[in-house]
Amino acid sequence: MGTNTYCPLLTLREFRKPTIKVECRVCARSGELDRQALVKQYGASLSFQQLRRRVSMGCPRMVSADGIDRCETRFPDLIEAGPSLARDDTA
Repeated sequence: MGTNTYCPLLTLREFRKPTIKVECRVCARSGELDRQALVKQYGASLSFQQLRRRVSMGCPRMVSADGIDRCETRFPDLIEAGPSLARDDTA
C-alpha cells in the first residue's frame, strides 16, 4: 500500500469517528465517507484495506499491467492517529 503507515487490518468497528477522510494525491481527489453508512452497507468488520479497494474501484493505477498496486488512495485520519489505532501485536 505504498506510503500508508496505518494497520490495514483496522476495521470500521474500531474506527469511531463519524466520517472517514479519503484522498489520492496522484489523482488530486479527496472526500469524506459516512462511517455509519459504510457499516450499514458493508458491515462493521470491513477492514480499511478492503475499503480502500472499494473506493479505488476503477483506478487504472490499482492494477497496472505489471500487477503492481500504484494507487495512492489513503485515509489521512488513520495516518494522523498513528499507533493509537493500530492493533497490539504483542498480545
